Amino acid sequence: MKRKFFICSIICLGAALCGYAQAWNFEGKVPEDFTASGKHSLSTSALFYKEGANSMEWQFGPEEVLTVNMKEPLSLSSGKEENYGIALWIYNEEPQTDSLRFEFLSPAGHVSYQFSFNLCAAGWRACWIGFQHMHGDKADKEIAGWRIVAPKRKGRVFIDRLTFPVTKMNLRTTPDQQMPYNNALDFRDLWHWCRVWQWEQLAYDIPIPAKLTLEEKKELDMMAGRLDAALELKKAPQKLVKKAYDVFDKANIRRSLTGFAGAPVVAPDELKRAKGELSWNDLETMLSGFAYDALYNGSSEAENKYFLVWDYAMDQGFAYGSGMGTNHHYGYQVRNIYTTAWLMRDKIWKAQKSDAIVATLAFWAALQETRQPCPQGRDELLDTWHTLLQPKVVSAMLLVDERERVRALKGLSRWVASSLRYTSGTIGGIKVDGTTFHHGGFYPAYTTGALAAVASFVALTKDTQYELAAEPRQVLKTALLAMRNYCNKYEWGIGISGRHPFGGSMREEDIASFASLALAGDLSGGKNEFDRSLAADYLRLCRKDTPEARYFRKQGIRPAKAPEGFFVYNYGAAGVFRRNDWMVTLKGYNTDVWGAEIYTKDNRYGRYQSYGSVQIMGGDSRRTSGYDENGWDWNRLPGTTAIHLPFEMLDSPLKGTTMLKSKEHFSGASSFEGKNGMFATKLMERELKNFTPDFVARKSVFCFDNRMVFLGSGITNSNRDYSTETTLFQSVWTDDGAHDLLVDGDVKNELGFSGEFDVTGKHPLCLRDGYDNYYYIKEGNVKVQIARQESRHEKKRTLTEGEFASAWIDHGCAPQKASYEYLVWIQPSEEQLEAGTPLDSYEVLQCDDKAHIVRDIPTGITACAVFEDVKLGQNGLFSELPAETMVMYKQEEASLRISVCDPDLNIKEKSYTTKESSRPKDKSLVLYGDWKLVGNSDKITLAASEGMTELTVKCQDGQPVEFELKRI
Repeated sequence: MKRKFFICSIICLGAALCGYAQAWNFEGKVPEDFTASGKHSLSTSALFYKEGANSMEWQFGPEEVLTVNMKEPLSLSSGKEENYGIALWIYNEEPQTDSLRFEFLSPAGHVSYQFSFNLCAAGWRACWIGFQHMHGDKADKEIAGWRIVAPKRKGRVFIDRLTFPVTKMNLRTTPDQQMPYNNALDFRDLWHWCRVWQWEQLAYDIPIPAKLTLEEKKELDMMAGRLDAALELKKAPQKLVKKAYDVFDKANIRRSLTGFAGAPVVAPDELKRAKGELSWNDLETMLSGFAYDALYNGSSEAENKYFLVWDYAMDQGFAYGSGMGTNHHYGYQVRNIYTTAWLMRDKIWKAQKSDAIVATLAFWAALQETRQPCPQGRDELLDTWHTLLQPKVVSAMLLVDERERVRALKGLSRWVASSLRYTSGTIGGIKVDGTTFHHGGFYPAYTTGALAAVASFVALTKDTQYELAAEPRQVLKTALLAMRNYCNKYEWGIGISGRHPFGGSMREEDIASFASLALAGDLSGGKNEFDRSLAADYLRLCRKDTPEARYFRKQGIRPAKAPEGFFVYNYGAAGVFRRNDWMVTLKGYNTDVWGAEIYTKDNRYGRYQSYGSVQIMGGDSRRTSGYDENGWDWNRLPGTTAIHLPFEMLDSPLKGTTMLKSKEHFSGASSFEGKNGMFATKLMERELKNFTPDFVARKSVFCFDNRMVFLGSGITNSNRDYSTETTLFQSVWTDDGAHDLLVDGDVKNELGFSGEFDVTGKHPLCLRDGYDNYYYIKEGNVKVQIARQESRHEKKRTLTEGEFASAWIDHGCAPQKASYEYLVWIQPSEEQLEAGTPLDSYEVLQCDDKAHIVRDIPTGITACAVFEDVKLGQNGLFSELPAETMVMYKQEEASLRISVCDPDLNIKEKSYTTKESSRPKDKSLVLYGDWKLVGNSDKITLAASEGMTELTVKCQDGQPVEFELKRI
């Protein structure tokens, strides 16, 4: 017998099996702690195993007992009941209608905790359960021993991979057919993967048709043809085929009695690769590789291996009704199982275990969830759409009975339609502003592929009874247009990149979504055969001469121009400012929006992503816009005001996940007439190691045409060791003259250049970065350099190097009420440059801790970032403006156009994710004179009295409210 103590560390969201836990393997004799009652004995066996090469075989008689002695009692006090439990795997040779009963005994022999493990399936099944989810009176918290009670018959089971006590149960332990009550489901919305058995209890409210109509049969045939066209390859991918054989050979899969022996298949959370164990992605490799070899190369060996692996997979627990301990994120590892199953459908339907394979596919695709509409509050929709929507389609289409196929497709269509609604709070899905949410935040990296999967469903079901109505398609369009707006051309800014600061972009499948949705019907309000605006966007983005592109061109569609305007995405405390072919991403964070997602091995230095970052992307990628991770100083994301720290201090102090939200509500963007806009933030830093909790600042950016006015005030902190900086730019520099700097008209193009300038209002400093953007700084200590920088890789922490040109305003150590003012002129034309400086294009009316107010002369727009309640002088338009409000307005004689925005989502519950909706909030502004509303709006009320008008605006969802007033 071997007894081992170990620390099993698993890095994932939530805790996994870890800590000091007692584990047994059964590679030698049966451990002395294990005894069986009656004449039957315990033995080790090589027939079936889930670890090593042996398991423990228990031959039992009716209600006989397997007892496990404990050297010391286990106390479940002090919170241990919530964390402790047991984990093992059990092999059952034949499905039964009874169960094993696990009992945990007090020192007096009282059964305080117990649970049953159903023997309803053959093969290996996981038995993971925490004490908090067990049954029993739980009166005595002392556990002196435990036992397994056999059912009322003879039989045998095999036990392996046993750990007791598990000192930190996996929070994503998955309820299944063996233990359906395991783990409470009332809080499982976030972890949708684990709800497959809960959904299995749903029943269709859609009847099975008695007989299919001719039209229904035609629709099934048409959809089958479309699936073939989407999934078929011209030839087998030989690398994948070879890999399938390699994995199979190493796994040593072989039949053993009614089951199998070979490399164990387990969830990634307990996977031991070094010992040759396999997980779902290995099943995907073998099944897809053998399918391609059988289909395209005519290999009978591959076909035999394909079904052998299926039998083996189900025997190992990848089967109907099995949760495999935990199944979280499995969707990312099984998608090709489904695509190739569809291609192998004729062979599957003829297979000996056809019903079991089809049932397994449907269960793991969570097709059962679609028996009812998608409920409001369903979280993590992006994951489901991305990884399991196509498997749901395939599973429905694989049902042997065509009548069941029709019902399943009706249910699936209804589920997809009901999932395509604007979701509340910070749960996953699509928000009213078009942002797409995952992990409780705006997350483009999880959007790619997800929207594409939905659009593929739209294309698949076009002109059938399963096609989506206009309303859900309009929601999808909102999200696609948002993606179009925040990508230039295919990539998004660092501020909204989540834990992938220099990664992520639109892919071909995302681009194809525009065509699929366009062809599904006109969503513009017209009666065109297709949506012409989406088609034009598709032609702009498409990089290939596709049939869709040829069709659109034939219909007279030309590629759209790049988006122009100012786009507000306050579900992400973000704004996007665009003209010509450039894009600016402005990003903050607040009480409902996290600032950065930092993982154990991702984005370790990303703390400042939302400290008022303003990133100009003048090219069609990050790299062509001057952004490269190699040598990147993580302290200097443009626009941010931050304390410049050594990388070991900037590295997140938390080893695991860091997703900090601010304690301030006011951070986000607003727009005026959709063309110009503004951004403002009350910046503060949280209290953690190497943070400076008294660091505060008031920041704003006002965006007009191709000009941005930056104001900062109240910049204060007590950090006397490291300087506080506001970064103007940091961009890749090359020595070929392509990215020379200009400093007050002088060319700077030598590596090692360094300059320091004390700027006053009388003599502003003019800089040009290497990407044709001009910076006019009114005051402050400005530093400029061209340097070879050393940095750290955001995942590995290893050294990186690169050459960059940078400029920043140095506020010094421990600044008190520091401020700044500068203007950025984005890629001005030759004509604009010849016309002179843009410094006379704006006027700062107020810049203090109460408000930043700017009047733009060319557009006639006045914009106000109001941090605190403010009373204005009698010479202006407004008498009073409320705190934490953005106001933009333009007056022309007796007409006044106003935009009012509170970027705060005003969600009551402050948690990782919440279903609670954004609550409306009234903002009251007082104007001089008597005014009336032009038109009608339930968001606007006016009350005039004594030459003053109180204007009340109802703000919600962080959206600007824009309207027109006329003087009476």
